[in-house]
Amino acid sequence: MASSTRQSRQALQEKLDSLQGVDLTLAKQLFAIANSLQQSAQLRSLLSDPSAEQAGKEKAIDAVFGKSDAKAKDLLKTASAMRFSATRDLASTFEVLGVRALASQSKDLDQLQTQLFELQQLSGTDPELELALSSTRASAEGKESLVGKLVSGKVSEAAEVLARQAVYSRSFKRFAQVLEQYGLWIAEFAGESVAHIRVAKALDASQLQRLGAALAKAFGRELQLNVEVDEEIIGGVHVTVNGEVIDGTVLTKLINARLQLG
Repeated sequence: MASSTRQSRQALQEKLDSLQGVDLTLAKQLFAIANSLQQSAQLRSLLSDPSAEQAGKEKAIDAVFGKSDAKAKDLLKTASAMRFSATRDLASTFEVLGVRALASQSKDLDQLQTQLFELQQLSGTDPELELALSSTRASAEGKESLVGKLVSGKVSEAAEVLARQAVYSRSFKRFAQVLEQYGLWIAEFAGESVAHIRVAKALDASQLQRLGAALAKAFGRELQLNVEVDEEIIGGVHVTVNGEVIDGTVLTKLINARLQLG
Protein backbone atom coordinates (compact mmCIF):
# COMPACT_ATOMS: atom_id res chain seq x y z
CA MET A 1 0.00 0.00 0.00
CA ALA A 2 1.48 3.36 -1.05
CA SER A 3 2.06 6.04 1.57
CA SER A 4 -0.73 8.43 0.49
CA THR A 5 -3.36 5.70 0.73
CA ARG A 6 -1.93 4.45 4.02
CA GLN A 7 -2.03 7.92 5.57
CA SER A 8 -5.56 8.64 4.35
CA ARG A 9 -6.82 5.26 5.50
CA GLN A 10 -5.28 5.73 8.94
CA ALA A 11 -6.85 9.16 9.31
CA LEU A 12 -10.28 7.82 8.34
CA GLN A 13 -9.96 4.91 10.77
CA GLU A 14 -9.18 7.36 13.55
CA LYS A 15 -12.19 9.48 12.58
CA LEU A 16 -14.42 6.39 12.61
CA ASP A 17 -13.06 5.35 16.01
CA SER A 18 -13.95 8.79 17.41
CA LEU A 19 -17.61 8.55 16.39
CA GLN A 20 -20.39 7.82 18.86
CA GLY A 21 -23.13 5.31 18.11
CA VAL A 22 -21.23 3.14 15.65
CA ASP A 23 -23.48 0.15 14.97
CA LEU A 24 -24.24 -2.61 12.51
CA THR A 25 -26.33 -0.25 10.37
CA LEU A 26 -23.38 2.09 9.87
CA ALA A 27 -21.16 -0.86 8.97
CA LYS A 28 -23.66 -1.96 6.31
CA GLN A 29 -23.82 1.55 4.87
CA LEU A 30 -20.04 1.78 4.69
CA PHE A 31 -20.07 -1.51 2.78
CA ALA A 32 -22.77 -0.12 0.47
CA ILE A 33 -20.54 2.88 -0.26
CA ALA A 34 -17.58 0.58 -0.93
CA ASN A 35 -19.66 -1.51 -3.34
CA SER A 36 -20.95 1.56 -5.19
CA LEU A 37 -17.40 2.87 -5.57
CA GLN A 38 -16.20 -0.52 -6.81
CA GLN A 39 -18.94 -0.62 -9.44
CA SER A 40 -18.54 2.94 -10.72
CA ALA A 41 -15.18 3.97 -12.12
CA GLN A 42 -16.62 7.41 -12.90
CA LEU A 43 -17.64 8.01 -9.30
CA ARG A 44 -14.28 6.77 -8.01
CA SER A 45 -12.42 9.05 -10.38
CA LEU A 46 -14.46 12.10 -9.43
CA LEU A 47 -14.16 11.62 -5.68
CA SER A 48 -10.44 10.82 -5.74
CA ASP A 49 -9.48 13.58 -8.21
CA PRO A 50 -7.35 16.12 -6.28
CA SER A 51 -8.01 18.77 -8.94
CA ALA A 52 -11.81 18.57 -8.69
CA GLU A 53 -13.62 21.16 -6.56
CA GLN A 54 -14.57 19.86 -3.12
CA ALA A 55 -18.02 21.45 -3.34
CA GLY A 56 -18.72 19.47 -6.50
CA LYS A 57 -17.58 16.25 -4.86
CA GLU A 58 -19.82 16.79 -1.85
CA LYS A 59 -22.78 17.61 -4.09
CA ALA A 60 -22.24 14.31 -5.94
CA ILE A 61 -22.04 12.43 -2.63
CA ASP A 62 -25.33 13.94 -1.46
CA ALA A 63 -26.96 13.03 -4.78
CA VAL A 64 -25.74 9.42 -4.90
CA PHE A 65 -25.85 8.61 -1.19
CA GLY A 66 -28.69 10.88 -0.09
CA LYS A 67 -30.38 8.15 1.95
CA SER A 68 -27.21 7.08 3.75
CA ASP A 69 -26.54 7.81 7.40
CA ALA A 70 -25.00 11.22 8.04
CA LYS A 71 -21.94 9.58 9.63
CA ALA A 72 -21.30 7.47 6.52
CA LYS A 73 -21.65 10.44 4.18
CA ASP A 74 -19.41 12.59 6.37
CA LEU A 75 -16.70 9.94 6.24
CA LEU A 76 -16.96 9.83 2.45
CA LYS A 77 -16.84 13.63 2.18
CA THR A 78 -13.74 13.63 4.39
CA ALA A 79 -12.18 10.90 2.23
CA SER A 80 -12.92 12.83 -0.97
CA ALA A 81 -10.66 15.63 0.25
CA MET A 82 -7.78 13.21 0.84
CA ARG A 83 -5.22 11.72 -1.52
CA PHE A 84 -5.16 8.08 -2.59
CA SER A 85 -2.49 6.37 -4.65
CA ALA A 86 -5.09 4.77 -6.95
CA THR A 87 -8.80 5.37 -7.44
CA ARG A 88 -9.60 1.79 -6.41
CA ASP A 89 -8.00 2.47 -3.02
CA LEU A 90 -10.94 4.70 -2.12
CA ALA A 91 -13.34 1.76 -2.52
CA SER A 92 -11.13 -0.68 -0.62
CA THR A 93 -10.71 1.86 2.20
CA PHE A 94 -14.47 1.93 2.77
CA GLU A 95 -14.49 -1.85 2.83
CA VAL A 96 -11.88 -1.67 5.60
CA LEU A 97 -13.97 0.93 7.43
CA GLY A 98 -17.04 -1.30 7.19
CA VAL A 99 -15.17 -4.22 8.76
CA ARG A 100 -13.77 -1.94 11.44
CA ALA A 101 -17.20 -0.48 12.27
CA LEU A 102 -18.62 -3.97 12.54
CA ALA A 103 -15.75 -5.11 14.76
CA SER A 104 -16.13 -2.09 17.04
CA GLN A 105 -19.72 -2.97 17.89
CA SER A 106 -19.12 -6.70 18.28
CA LYS A 107 -19.35 -8.05 21.83
CA ASP A 108 -17.30 -11.16 21.03
CA LEU A 109 -14.48 -10.69 18.54
CA ASP A 110 -13.05 -14.14 19.27
CA GLN A 111 -16.34 -15.75 18.25
CA LEU A 112 -16.56 -13.55 15.15
CA GLN A 113 -13.04 -14.49 14.04
CA THR A 114 -13.71 -18.16 14.71
CA GLN A 115 -16.91 -18.13 12.66
CA LEU A 116 -15.19 -16.34 9.77
CA PHE A 117 -12.39 -18.89 9.85
CA GLU A 118 -14.88 -21.77 9.80
CA LEU A 119 -16.69 -20.24 6.81
CA GLN A 120 -13.35 -19.70 5.10
CA GLN A 121 -12.48 -23.37 5.64
CA LEU A 122 -15.91 -24.50 4.43
CA SER A 123 -15.65 -22.67 1.12
CA GLY A 124 -11.91 -23.20 0.71
CA THR A 125 -12.20 -26.98 0.97
CA ASP A 126 -15.29 -27.32 -1.27
CA PRO A 127 -14.26 -26.57 -4.89
CA GLU A 128 -17.84 -26.41 -6.18
CA LEU A 129 -18.95 -24.02 -3.43
CA GLU A 130 -15.84 -21.86 -3.84
CA LEU A 131 -16.43 -21.65 -7.60
CA ALA A 132 -20.07 -20.70 -7.09
CA LEU A 133 -19.14 -17.94 -4.64
CA SER A 134 -16.13 -16.64 -6.57
CA SER A 135 -17.36 -16.86 -10.17
CA THR A 136 -17.44 -13.56 -12.03
CA ARG A 137 -20.21 -14.92 -14.25
CA ALA A 138 -22.70 -15.25 -11.39
CA SER A 139 -24.46 -12.14 -10.08
CA ALA A 140 -23.45 -10.80 -6.69
CA GLU A 141 -27.11 -10.93 -5.65
CA GLY A 142 -27.29 -14.64 -6.53
CA LYS A 143 -24.09 -15.35 -4.61
CA GLU A 144 -25.37 -13.39 -1.62
CA SER A 145 -28.56 -15.47 -1.68
CA LEU A 146 -26.46 -18.65 -1.63
CA VAL A 147 -24.45 -17.34 1.32
CA GLY A 148 -27.67 -16.55 3.13
CA LYS A 149 -28.86 -20.13 2.76
CA LEU A 150 -25.53 -21.39 4.10
CA VAL A 151 -25.17 -19.16 7.15
CA SER A 152 -28.55 -17.73 8.13
CA GLY A 153 -29.31 -18.68 11.73
CA LYS A 154 -26.03 -20.60 12.05
CA VAL A 155 -23.61 -17.76 12.80
CA SER A 156 -23.79 -14.39 14.51
CA GLU A 157 -25.42 -11.48 12.70
CA ALA A 158 -22.03 -9.80 12.35
CA ALA A 159 -20.47 -12.88 10.73
CA GLU A 160 -23.44 -13.16 8.36
CA VAL A 161 -23.06 -9.51 7.31
CA LEU A 162 -19.38 -10.08 6.55
CA ALA A 163 -20.06 -13.30 4.63
CA ARG A 164 -22.71 -11.58 2.52
CA GLN A 165 -20.42 -8.60 1.88
CA ALA A 166 -17.55 -10.87 0.82
CA VAL A 167 -19.32 -11.80 -2.44
CA TYR A 168 -19.26 -8.13 -3.48
CA SER A 169 -15.62 -7.56 -2.57
CA ARG A 170 -12.95 -7.19 -5.21
CA SER A 171 -10.06 -7.26 -2.75
CA PHE A 172 -9.30 -10.83 -3.85
CA LYS A 173 -10.64 -13.20 -6.48
CA ARG A 174 -11.61 -16.01 -4.12
CA PHE A 175 -14.37 -15.81 -1.51
CA ALA A 176 -12.22 -17.65 1.06
CA GLN A 177 -9.41 -15.13 0.60
CA VAL A 178 -11.77 -12.23 1.24
CA LEU A 179 -12.94 -13.82 4.50
CA GLU A 180 -9.32 -14.36 5.51
CA GLN A 181 -8.57 -10.68 4.89
CA TYR A 182 -11.60 -9.64 6.94
CA GLY A 183 -10.27 -11.77 9.80
CA LEU A 184 -6.91 -10.01 9.60
CA TRP A 185 -8.54 -6.57 9.62
CA ILE A 186 -10.58 -7.55 12.69
CA ALA A 187 -7.42 -8.81 14.37
CA GLU A 188 -5.67 -5.55 13.55
CA PHE A 189 -8.56 -3.64 15.12
CA ALA A 190 -8.35 -5.81 18.22
CA GLY A 191 -4.64 -5.04 18.54
CA GLU A 192 -3.58 -8.59 17.89
CA SER A 193 -2.64 -10.87 15.02
CA VAL A 194 -3.96 -14.18 13.78
CA ALA A 195 -1.76 -17.27 13.88
CA HIS A 196 -2.78 -19.78 11.22
CA ILE A 197 -1.67 -23.18 12.53
CA ARG A 198 -1.52 -26.46 10.61
CA VAL A 199 -0.99 -29.67 12.55
CA ALA A 200 -1.22 -33.38 11.82
CA LYS A 201 -3.57 -34.06 14.75
CA ALA A 202 -5.95 -31.91 16.75
CA LEU A 203 -4.37 -30.17 19.75
CA ASP A 204 -5.89 -30.44 23.21
CA ALA A 205 -6.55 -27.42 25.45
CA SER A 206 -3.23 -27.76 27.27
CA GLN A 207 -1.23 -27.93 24.04
CA LEU A 208 -3.10 -24.93 22.62
CA GLN A 209 -2.38 -22.95 25.78
CA ARG A 210 1.35 -23.74 25.65
CA LEU A 211 1.54 -22.97 21.93
CA GLY A 212 -0.34 -19.71 22.42
CA ALA A 213 1.98 -18.68 25.24
CA ALA A 214 5.09 -19.52 23.18
CA LEU A 215 3.83 -17.54 20.19
CA ALA A 216 2.82 -14.59 22.38
CA LYS A 217 6.34 -14.52 23.80
CA ALA A 218 7.89 -14.77 20.33
CA PHE A 219 5.75 -12.00 18.81
CA GLY A 220 5.32 -9.83 21.89
CA ARG A 221 1.51 -9.91 21.83
CA GLU A 222 -1.45 -12.24 22.21
CA LEU A 223 -2.46 -14.07 19.04
CA GLN A 224 -5.77 -15.45 17.83
CA LEU A 225 -5.13 -19.15 17.08
CA ASN A 226 -6.84 -20.66 14.03
CA VAL A 227 -5.98 -24.36 13.91
CA GLU A 228 -6.34 -26.56 10.83
CA VAL A 229 -5.72 -30.31 10.90
CA ASP A 230 -3.77 -31.42 7.83
CA GLU A 231 -2.75 -35.08 7.61
CA GLU A 232 -0.06 -34.26 5.02
CA ILE A 233 1.90 -32.47 7.75
CA ILE A 234 2.87 -35.88 9.27
CA GLY A 235 3.97 -34.29 12.55
CA GLY A 236 5.05 -31.03 14.13
CA VAL A 237 3.39 -27.68 13.55
CA HIS A 238 3.30 -25.07 10.76
CA VAL A 239 2.52 -21.51 11.88
CA THR A 240 1.93 -18.41 9.75
CA VAL A 241 1.57 -14.97 11.37
CA ASN A 242 1.07 -11.94 9.12
CA GLY A 243 2.99 -13.63 6.33
CA GLU A 244 5.83 -14.75 8.60
CA VAL A 245 6.19 -18.53 8.55
CA ILE A 246 7.43 -20.68 11.44
CA ASP A 247 7.67 -24.13 9.95
CA GLY A 248 8.63 -26.97 12.29
CA THR A 249 6.86 -29.83 10.54
CA VAL A 250 8.41 -33.24 10.05
CA LEU A 251 7.57 -33.09 6.36
CA THR A 252 9.49 -29.84 5.86
CA LYS A 253 12.50 -31.22 7.74
CA LEU A 254 12.49 -34.32 5.53
CA ILE A 255 12.27 -32.24 2.34
CA ASN A 256 15.08 -29.96 3.50
CA ALA A 257 17.24 -32.96 4.38
CA ARG A 258 16.67 -34.45 0.93
CA LEU A 259 17.60 -31.15 -0.72
CA GLN A 260 20.81 -30.96 1.29
CA LEU A 261 21.70 -34.55 0.44
CA GLY A 262 20.92 -33.98 -3.22
